[in-house]
Parts: sequence; C-alpha cells; structure tokens
Amino acid sequence: MRKFVLFVTLLSFVFATKSCKDPEPTEVEIINSWIWDVMNDVYLWADEVDQNLYPTEMDDPEQFFESLLYEEDRFSWIVDDYQELLNSFNNIDLSNGISPYFIRVGSTNEVIAVVEYVADNSPASDAGVKRGDIISEINGTVLDVDNFSSLFYADQVTLGFSDYVNGTLVANDREVSLTSEIVEVNPVAHHEIIEFEGSRIGYITYTGFSEGDNLKWVDSMNNVIAEFQTEGISEVIMDIRYNPGGRVSVANHIAAMLSPSEIPAGDNVFVNFRWNDDYQQYFEAEEGENSGNLVVFFEEDPGYNLDLTDVYFLTGWHSASASELIIIGLDPYMNVVQVGENTYGKFYGSITIPDTEEPTRHNWAMQPLVFKFANSVGYTDFYDGLTPDIEVNDDLLNLKPFGDITDPVIAAAIEDITGVSPIAKKSVSQRPDYTLLPDPVRESRIRTELTTPRLLKPGMRK
Repeated sequence: MRKFVLFVTLLSFVFATKSCKDPEPTEVEIINSWIWDVMNDVYLWADEVDQNLYPTEMDDPEQFFESLLYEEDRFSWIVDDYQELLNSFNNIDLSNGISPYFIRVGSTNEVIAVVEYVADNSPASDAGVKRGDIISEINGTVLDVDNFSSLFYADQVTLGFSDYVNGTLVANDREVSLTSEIVEVNPVAHHEIIEFEGSRIGYITYTGFSEGDNLKWVDSMNNVIAEFQTEGISEVIMDIRYNPGGRVSVANHIAAMLSPSEIPAGDNVFVNFRWNDDYQQYFEAEEGENSGNLVVFFEEDPGYNLDLTDVYFLTGWHSASASELIIIGLDPYMNVVQVGENTYGKFYGSITIPDTEEPTRHNWAMQPLVFKFANSVGYTDFYDGLTPDIEVNDDLLNLKPFGDITDPVIAAAIEDITGVSPIAKKSVSQRPDYTLLPDPVRESRIRTELTTPRLLKPGMRK
C-alpha cells in the first residue's frame, strides 16, 4: 500500500510516496511518475486529472505537470530546484534588490519598470536606487513587451532611468550597474507613527508573510507591534499593496496581535479549509471537525495585542493569498477597512512536494493547489479579488516614500480615520494611461503557506 507523509502546510508540505519502481527507469520517467502519483492523490481537482495521460508520454516534466492541471487552475507550478524554492519562502533570493512594476505606457510596445521598493542591504540600495525610480533601458536596450522580463532579471544589468514630467517620460543621464547576489528581504519594509490632526497612527509596509530563519521576520513584526503597544497606538494602517502572500501561520499571528483582545482567547476561527473529497472525508472521519487540517483558530497568545476596533489595509492588484486571507479572516470580528484597489483574487492553498525517497532521486519540487480557504462565516470564491471599501487608484508613476501622507492611498485612510485629508482634493493625481503587465517572477510568488502538525496516513487514491 502506498503511504504519504504529510507536513501539512498551505505552502510548505512534505509528501512521501512509495510505489513500485521500474527496474531501470529514466530520470524523466521517475520525475513524471512522481508527478502522476501526487496529482492523482492530493491535488484539489484530482478527480479531473486526465487518465489518458501517462508519465512515459512526455519528455519534459514541466510540460507533463501542466498537462494534468485543471483548466481553471492558474496557481499550481513546478520547479527543478527544491532548495532554491525553500530559500525563496524565507525571502532569500538571488536578486539585485529591486521589486518592480512593469508598465506599458499608452498604446506603444515600450515598457518601463517602476521601482516599488528596494530591499535593504542589497546591490540596488547600495547604489542609491529608490522607490519610485523609473527604469526605461537595461544594458542600452529599450524595454518592450517582449524583452522586459529577460532583461530585468539578468544577473548583471546596467539600468538607464527616465523622469516622468508633466505626463511625459523623459530620459536622463543616470546609469546604475548592478550584479545580483543572495539577498535576504525583511518583509517589514517600513514602519512609523504618523501624527496628524491629533491622531497617532501606526503605519506598517509589509511585503510578505514570511517566518525567516529562526523566526527572525516574525520577531521583526513583533518588535513593531510592541512599539505601537508601548506608544498606545489605537489606529493601524497596514500597507500590503506589494504583498503576494506567505505563511498562514504568520498571517494568523499578526491578525491575533491586531484584533480585539477577546478574539485570540476565545477559540475563534481564523480560516477554514476545503480539500478534495477523499482528503476532506478522511480528515473529518479520523480527526474530527476541528482538525488542524480543516480549521485554524486565532493564535491564543500572540505575545502582543493592540486591542484594535478598526484596522486599515492598503491593497492593490499584487495583494494576494495570505494578504487577502488576513482581511477576510479579521472581518467577522472587527471593522476592517480596505483602501486602494482590488486585490489579486487567490483563495486557494498549495503545498510544496519534493521527492522524499532515500536516496533522493531528483531535485524537483511541485506546488499544486490542494484546498481552498474561507473565513469563519464561509466567505470565499472572490475570483475578481476583494473590492476596497474606499477605492483609490495608486499613481505608479509618481510613487511617494513609504509613510508619506501625500501618497493618495495613505491619505484616503488617514482621512477616514481623522475626517481630514492630508492633501487637497484637487492635487490628487489621476491615473495616467498605462497598462500593468504580468510579471512571471511575481506570479510565482503569489503563494500562501500554513504550518500544521505532521501527519502519517495512507494515500487514499489509486
């Protein structure tokens, strides 16, 4: 009988299989058979896997994996470097330190990269690149719809910059050369206390729900909340416009620190999960309706708690997964105000599945969707993202520093808190004519994780 060892996570899952082996299988056959076994068992749409496809029919494991995906699945993926994947979960990447937006301006094919933020202690920060800088050329080549990704993510780049003046992009003489290196990104990109109209508002820019090695990124957020608690902060703006997701355990921890104090101590549900029919029935029968694989309660003792009645989340189309989860997870228990633009629309959870045979046969790892999530009142299926309570277009060609009260999205949240806008209405920028382009690297990071107890159980699908 085949057995599966699950380290049950929304993004970090270890899944082991034992099956009959071909005496002399090729490497591709080994990888494809591993893909086939997993997708026919734990995949959310396992019943929809085409049984006419076989591991021996394709020479490309990535192509074989994609051929098994359900037509509505735009989130499952596979990589050929498991360790690199694990590093990325802890915000450790080979990078120049720039997190970009790619924009096609007007109706042309030309593209610009707008720096949404720069990681501390990175090649870009050391070279003086800042949030809001506009990159129009790389290695002397103008960016366009066909080359922007390959040019930007090269290991060595020379960046050429432009200014946005009176609605027009104007090239300047500035150039910066960068060589990518291993960069650790603290997801707490910025925090401060904003004082305005007699109010003291805690502001946090948070770019990923990551634990970090030895929980150092969790400690970083703890330090911010501890400071806010000491300062008596009763209003918090959490800027997650650039946050593609992360661990649900971290989202739960932060939610417990922001919520009314009675919520963490009251066995209140933060999130529910729905698996494929076989796994759902197994967890319900063997572990009960409160199984850690079916429901996550608010963390009972997060260490700090601001006892808020209102919390503000600034969102954009890159706010995804765990960013959306913390919004809907808190919503039944307090006044959650969403400001900005629609979120991405990901209400699914995936797991990381490497080869766990000993010795390891390959270095691939897959990230299939295995369940969908809902809040305590069953809210889910937000295919078009979460709609803001206060809609404000983010002017990406005129980005302000983090925490700047003249940022139109921050200003809208402050106005809702204080009744006074920090900026004159006539000075609020209208969104220019541009199109945001999909970024394949960012798309791969739109993920959600959950840490739950280690389980040992038989595989239930044949």
